[in-house]
Amino acid sequence: MTNPGGKDGGASRPEAMIELKDLTKRFPGQKQNAIDGLTLEIPTGEIVIFVGPSGSGKTTTLRMINRLIEPTSGRIILEGDDVTSVNPDKLRRRMGYVIQQVGLFPHLTIAENIATVPKLLRWKRDRINTRVEELLDMVGMEPATYAKRYPKELSGGQRQRVGVARAMAADPPVILMDEPFSAIDPITRGRLQNEFLQLQTQIRKTIVFVTHDIDEAIKMGDRIAILDDRSHIAQFDTPETILSAPANAFVEDFIGSGASLKRLNLTRVTDVPLVDWPTANVSADRESIRERLLRSDKGSVLLLDDEHRPVRWVNAGDLDRSDEPLLETGLSATPAIEQQATLFDSLNEMLNSLQGAAAVVDQEGAYKGVIDIETIGAAIRTMRGEARQRYRGEEEQQTGGLESREEPES
Repeated sequence: MTNPGGKDGGASRPEAMIELKDLTKRFPGQKQNAIDGLTLEIPTGEIVIFVGPSGSGKTTTLRMINRLIEPTSGRIILEGDDVTSVNPDKLRRRMGYVIQQVGLFPHLTIAENIATVPKLLRWKRDRINTRVEELLDMVGMEPATYAKRYPKELSGGQRQRVGVARAMAADPPVILMDEPFSAIDPITRGRLQNEFLQLQTQIRKTIVFVTHDIDEAIKMGDRIAILDDRSHIAQFDTPETILSAPANAFVEDFIGSGASLKRLNLTRVTDVPLVDWPTANVSADRESIRERLLRSDKGSVLLLDDEHRPVRWVNAGDLDRSDEPLLETGLSATPAIEQQATLFDSLNEMLNSLQGAAAVVDQEGAYKGVIDIETIGAAIRTMRGEARQRYRGEEEQQTGGLESREEPES
């Protein structure tokens, strides 16, 4: 099933950046094709996710796009050009590539790693230096601090940021990403996903992204290609449509249970109204904090530091414990939720913090408001209603309104 709808399920599909036409790969000594006649259009400026079970050919397909693996037959079209037979090195310079293991050169500094492709393209030194600084800033790494370090001096999350920066160094129109966040701990992984989505709103690259995780696919993708055996497309559509109307039993099984929770990855904190919550500076006296608490209908006050960053949640009982410093009582308000995070991220943080609410911050970490469990509950009810309405509309369109089926479980 292929639906030309956009992120909202209704807009027309943008012009294709990449076209795969009857792409096939059979490895030597194999009786069957590993990739069997794959035809797919990847729209300009979107994140398209390849997801499927192990052995479905996700990574093989990705590597055929930049011809790290040569196709047995079929065609690869990039920006209208047939690149199936061009010099593969020239082709790869038109595509950034980010992999799970990052693949930074250990003997080169961070700046030298990022500059690899611009040097191959014979950019002038000043232009390279400017681009390296620009990219380090873009991925949230201070050039003066990190440019001269070596990969072994960075954390896993920092190395992954450098990998993304290196992939963008020559400003390619396409970035290929093979399980880029899977080797990172869950907290850092979620943060990097959010940072990358925020970055994509600025750079608007065409991104092909391989993952085995359907939740990551739903969160990251403008469109998802669910691949069955030998990269047969089981469904290629927006995350919303796939969750609401899986094309067949295979897709339904692959999505798994809990579609309502998965839909929380479709909505970002920026899409919902934030709650007005009582706040106070960490240096305020207990009585003034108690007064703010009593004037509100909330069960706690959020303490902010001098940079307006969330620090602690304190309630009436915490304020009564005068023998404990305020910063050692109550519940921690970190890590806070960034505005680009999904409602699923927010719910997860609420469950971890036991607060039933999460502080929301901007890119600099400054407090913007609070998202609470009631907001998420309202979002789920809205999504269910929209899914049912959409399903009824599709049903009436197919049957002329003369027949009806049971509504899908949400």
